[in-house]
Amino acid sequence: MGKTSSQRPNIVWIGVDQMRYDTLGCNGNALCKTPNLDRIASQGICFDRAYCPTTLCTPARASMFTGQYAFHHGMLTNCEFYHTIAPELPDPGMLLHPRLARLGYGLGFAGKWHVGTEKGPVDYGFEGMNIAGYGNILQDPDYKRYLEEADLTYEIRDPIYANPGENCLLGATWDGPVESTPAHYLANRAIDMMEDLAQRDKPFLLTCQFWGPHQPYRPSREYAGLHDRSAIEPWVNFGDALQDKPATNSRTTTDFYRALPKDWEGWREIVGLYYDYTTMIDAEIGRLIERLDTLGIAENTLIIFTSDHGDMTGSHGGMNDKGYMFEEVHRVPLILSWPGQFEAGKRSDALVYNMDIFPTILDLLGIADKDLDGQSLCPAAYGAPESRDDLLLEFHGIRFLQSQRGLVTRDGWKYVFTPSDRDECYDLNQDPGEQVNLIDDPRHNDKVEELRNRMMEAAIAAGDPLAACICKFFGHWINPSGRPDPSQR
Repeated sequence: MGKTSSQRPNIVWIGVDQMRYDTLGCNGNALCKTPNLDRIASQGICFDRAYCPTTLCTPARASMFTGQYAFHHGMLTNCEFYHTIAPELPDPGMLLHPRLARLGYGLGFAGKWHVGTEKGPVDYGFEGMNIAGYGNILQDPDYKRYLEEADLTYEIRDPIYANPGENCLLGATWDGPVESTPAHYLANRAIDMMEDLAQRDKPFLLTCQFWGPHQPYRPSREYAGLHDRSAIEPWVNFGDALQDKPATNSRTTTDFYRALPKDWEGWREIVGLYYDYTTMIDAEIGRLIERLDTLGIAENTLIIFTSDHGDMTGSHGGMNDKGYMFEEVHRVPLILSWPGQFEAGKRSDALVYNMDIFPTILDLLGIADKDLDGQSLCPAAYGAPESRDDLLLEFHGIRFLQSQRGLVTRDGWKYVFTPSDRDECYDLNQDPGEQVNLIDDPRHNDKVEELRNRMMEAAIAAGDPLAACICKFFGHWINPSGRPDPSQR
């Protein structure tokens, strides 16, 4: 169990949508300006090897709020649009925040939920905003009322599209003051809730989930062009021709998105907008942190920051969005800060998930739950030996159904299992950009076999329903599910 203070902490969980690990200044980005997040990191712990278990909004967010893999909570794909496996969380009892309510915590929610098409966070016990599904905030009546009352207007200028016919908006300039943006409106709503919750005679959990920097990247006029485009160098793997990767990667880039830039000059402007947008959101996060200070509650407030998943933003030869097994979309920023409890400026290279957040909160409050897939981050935060040798990653499709599994190891290797196509094997120590697939390299036959065995063990241990398939594709005709198998005698 983690260390606890004599007074139960307030908890402010700040989330963003589709932010790469390497976007933050504290994570090594020398260009993108994130001073407020860097400040939080300097006062707390950065996890350098944090991953989302799956790279899609609904399953990733459901995993964060349940502490379970998607194949356990049941929301394998987005809850709307394209194919849908589950439009609502099949078992709402898996949500973990009601446990805090039973301990006397106030629960506030602002922003993106996306864990169900019809029901929002208020339907599950939170106070605050109750926007179900992805949430088109631009059409939200309360947001429109906010603009009207403040006499704020905006226009979308200089749009960049991923498809002909002005389809799939990638980025643009939000030609209006920052006060007119959804990010500023959302920060206002979160601050209002923070002030209300702080007046009550009990601790609170406030989660503020920004819709950005998910595309379309739309920085306001104060931030558009903030980052020098000429200084934005190509990603290390921008030249990846994807020849040794699953064919769906290439087809999505060329067939689904037909107007993506083919050269770095085109992508440089898109990445620039992504950075501008990120800095704008960072400023709104700064407003939240400053309000904690002025309310006098910062000293006993645990701040958590993470993203649901990452973003390709032109990596691997100009790939867009997410839905792949690459590091750019699976690896996410994760920061914890709690004055006097966590060491300031600490960095951890432990293998962790963003679905470890709620198990960590429960651990800090003295609640043990061994049935969760997520684990408390407290041991890693306090310097205990790592408990994980591997991380199991899952994917079930975004534009079509596609089963994939990944395995990231503590010693820096990665294996990707794609039953409908070729597998992948990468040495992240020597090839962090995942450019050279070693799956067919005879010099690495032993390593490939080791990783396959480790993936089988991880899938079986996790109760992955794909475990039997993985085992049989790897030549081990076993049935780890224990259910009847007509192919066996």
